[in-house]
Amino acid sequence: MLRWSTSQLLTGILFVSVAWIWGGSFVAIEVGLSSVPPFWFAGLRYLLAGVVVSAVAVVTGRFRPSGWTEWLSVGLVGVFVVAGYHGLLYLGTAAVSGAIAAVVVSLSPVLTTVVAGAVLAEESPDLVDGLGLLFGLAGVAVIADPGSGNVPLVGVALVFVGVSLFAVGSVGIRALDSGLPAAALQGWGMLLGSTLLIVTALLRGEAFPTGIVSGGATLPFLYLTLVAGVVGYLVYFELLSRIGPVRVNLVAYLEPVTAAMVAWGVLGHAPTATTAAGFLLVFTGFALATGIDPLARIRSELEVSVQQSDLADSGAVEHHPAD
Repeated sequence: MLRWSTSQLLTGILFVSVAWIWGGSFVAIEVGLSSVPPFWFAGLRYLLAGVVVSAVAVVTGRFRPSGWTEWLSVGLVGVFVVAGYHGLLYLGTAAVSGAIAAVVVSLSPVLTTVVAGAVLAEESPDLVDGLGLLFGLAGVAVIADPGSGNVPLVGVALVFVGVSLFAVGSVGIRALDSGLPAAALQGWGMLLGSTLLIVTALLRGEAFPTGIVSGGATLPFLYLTLVAGVVGYLVYFELLSRIGPVRVNLVAYLEPVTAAMVAWGVLGHAPTATTAAGFLLVFTGFALATGIDPLARIRSELEVSVQQSDLADSGAVEHHPAD
């Protein structure tokens, strides 16, 4: 009989929580963009989130970067992950639904795997990696459905470019491997990225969103800032320490499901068969690009965890959450 330890149960709860938190954020973005310009929306969100996360970093550990490697890591987070990715995500979601944007974003693990293979010497790409990318791109093409004209291609393209920037930034951070604590890296990156987003909003002539604190965008803004931007990231990093970067990537494939369910419940937007088909193609691309069967890997990891838990219960070994 499969038995779950307290640590395993908590890990499962964290995993599902992140998927729901970040899946719901796509719907919050869609709702907020109805009354707030995209770059102001993203910029103000990450400015406030950056202040909160930076305060956490100051209290819990080292905050100030030291050396060019750590400062360069901050630059990658700020320019690529926060400003580039979120700026284009918000701009694209102004044209397409949050549920569709979530499926395009779920391509990020595929792109990250392929970019890592091209950049990192220890992860050289092969034919299967390329095939995985093709499946992922096919999924995005199915969602866009160019022949129908129902989905604005510009919106899909903007989100896709944003996800590509996220992949490049993530691989760059991994290649640098700086010693800056995660909270400090996120805090500095959010402050830098939000500054770039706000400057872009001014250059584009976007009107300052005075209604963000009293209009229909207030709840979405607070959700994105405090729940998705602060709680979501803190839970994510705890989950990362427990299950590692490969398995935590699977969160990206639950987000479109939760986004579609939240959109259905809040906005009344029922998921379409086309969106579901595109998601399945992207998921297949991930399985190919990572060279694993995700479900088989989960079963294997559960079996190992259960064996470790049994040994720990018998007093043979001490079980740690990060095992």
